Amino acid sequence: MGIWKRGVVVRRTCYGRKKGLNSRHHGRSIERKLRQLQRLIPGGRAADTEALFQKIAIYIFLLESRVKADRSGTPSP
Repeated sequence: MGIWKRGVVVRRTCYGRKKGLNSRHHGRSIERKLRQLQRLIPGGRAADTEALFQKIAIYIFLLESRVKADRSGTPSP
């Protein structure tokens, strides 16, 4: 993330220089990450943002239950 300084989030580059987080760049970054999530989640491309997060929560629960079933040796649904 970044460091909060004088009302602006500041991030350091790999060379130690400060770099302000541009809100336009930040917005594009969030949009890009949402598109990546839409591609990962089954049925995610057709969902709006709120529905996408609900699908993500359900998908995580499903994956966790499959992992628990695999660890216990019982077949998953």
